[in-house]
Amino acid sequence: MIKKAFKQFRLGVKSPGQAARVLASEAKMRAGVRTLRSLELAVTWICNLDCAFCYAEDLMKAQKKPPNMTVDTVRKLLKDARDLGLIHVNITGGEPMVRSDIYDVVDAIPKDIVCSLVSNSTLLTEDKIDKLAEAGLSTIQMSYGDYYLKAFKRDLARYCVEKGISVTLSVVNIKSERDNIKYAFEMAEEDDFSVLFNYPMIYNNVGVDSEYYWKMRYHPRCREDNLFWSGKDRCPAGTHKLYVTNDGDVMTCDRIHAIYGNIHDEPLADIHKRMYDQFIKHKSFCLLETCTDQWRINNEKSGHNYSEELIGTNDDPFNVFEGTKLMEGSIEGSTTAKQMHASRVQSTKQGKEPEPSKS
Repeated sequence: MIKKAFKQFRLGVKSPGQAARVLASEAKMRAGVRTLRSLELAVTWICNLDCAFCYAEDLMKAQKKPPNMTVDTVRKLLKDARDLGLIHVNITGGEPMVRSDIYDVVDAIPKDIVCSLVSNSTLLTEDKIDKLAEAGLSTIQMSYGDYYLKAFKRDLARYCVEKGISVTLSVVNIKSERDNIKYAFEMAEEDDFSVLFNYPMIYNNVGVDSEYYWKMRYHPRCREDNLFWSGKDRCPAGTHKLYVTNDGDVMTCDRIHAIYGNIHDEPLADIHKRMYDQFIKHKSFCLLETCTDQWRINNEKSGHNYSEELIGTNDDPFNVFEGTKLMEGSIEGSTTAKQMHASRVQSTKQGKEPEPSKS
């Protein structure tokens, strides 16, 4: 664990200011002080791909004319989040690189905040990487797996490292991807990358490859959401980590789309306090889990005994909180995604496939 912590710290942190904030945040969290550590931030709903397993499909396709979050909004949000203790922001979407002003978005992030960006890498070039580095990007997460093999360019990933941007190969830990994940670890060792284990959601997907997941989870080059920024084997969603959508809706996780507030309607501090007070009482290894057998395995492997009462449901593939007490305090939100959600739930109850979304 110590070796892993040092490796991830070295790969993620790029300045003394960032290092100081990360260490201070770790101390506050372990002392039980309420603090926001990590933010997933969608800055666009536009994407140049149409992946069948996209975790944000319901949000992206609910938009008829999807405006991008403005740079001023990003700047204000990050100032407010920094005041709450933020040490890391992950820019996502959509595909962030579709924005011509993505460099301004990155530049709007305070420089003592670790900034990462998720990309399918299809739009990356050396010139764009140069501009991202100049804007202050710390890490780029490149999607990797069967669907992305044609788009992924190893030489371009190596170029990122040369320019001072750490590279994380972002994978979904399922059995059909095991060979790709093994190769991702080989590249990580050879080229000084890391590998991000994404816990699979239930939308057009299958359960976690538990054997390989637990075999590699503590590898020094393996990033994992529950461990990397929360510092312990407990899900940080809703407490130390939040997801803010392109519309300003605030959720616990980018793969669980229950909405608990909107930054355009009330201060982020109020939303975070309300969510923190609710979710700090709900301890789990991963709130995304819906399988009782996997829940027990995770408890055994992590050395905890988290209650099975918090296991999610399969009523809505984009919201495992549906029908559970974790929906308490949720709101409808600012988009038409609620209507799509209702349609999916109804189709599931009737044993039918949901109708294709229309944008």
